Amino acid sequence: MPSAPASAASGATEAGVALVSGSNIQAVIFDCDGVLVDSEGLASRVEAELIRELGLDLTVDQVHDLFLGKTVEGVLELIAARSGRKLTSTFVYNWAFATAHAFRRELQPVAGVRAVAERLRDRGHRLAVASQSPLARVRFSLEVTRLADLFGDHLYVTSMVARPKPAPDVYLLAASRLGVRPEDCVVVEDSPAGAAAANSAGMRAIGYAPGDTAGAMQAGGITVIRSMAELPGLLGF
Repeated sequence: MPSAPASAASGATEAGVALVSGSNIQAVIFDCDGVLVDSEGLASRVEAELIRELGLDLTVDQVHDLFLGKTVEGVLELIAARSGRKLTSTFVYNWAFATAHAFRRELQPVAGVRAVAERLRDRGHRLAVASQSPLARVRFSLEVTRLADLFGDHLYVTSMVARPKPAPDVYLLAASRLGVRPEDCVVVEDSPAGAAAANSAGMRAIGYAPGDTAGAMQAGGITVIRSMAELPGLLGF
């Protein structure tokens, strides 16, 4: 994996100092869950309830830590390995619908993210989403939280590429479809695997970590913010 670009490394020590001059940024690519939509707690609660039926008694926090940054396939493999049971299509169906119901009732955008994304768009930056989640879930999440209009069709997920995060594939796809060079992109991520994917793609990564993932990302040389209000300053405006 290539080392982080010098501009990212230089900004890793202190949030609030510009990571890069705003004039150098052509595109900003956001992860979805935990960055655009406040879904992590809801999804983990649903998953904890479902796997309890398989004999796995984990707290919501334990489920969150275990599944953070993983694909659907990766989550299913973990559940099957821990439960010792083969998961059926019925389990997957129930998981999808239980998640959708919870999202429809309770899902909210991450605080301040719409104002920041609108500001970026108004300054001429291209916007995209790059997620480990299935495309249908990403679309649904953005529609429920009324963020969909900010990104249009620029929604990219790891089922569209050969390898999931921490491989760089989905970010390279997003840059290509946006028509920009990787080095002219900034990525906002909430997981160490996602930040590693961005760096591996040659992009500059910013870690959004209002919770307890900040240490892991900072250890990898990633600039960390705890509020979306900090993002414009890091981008130099």
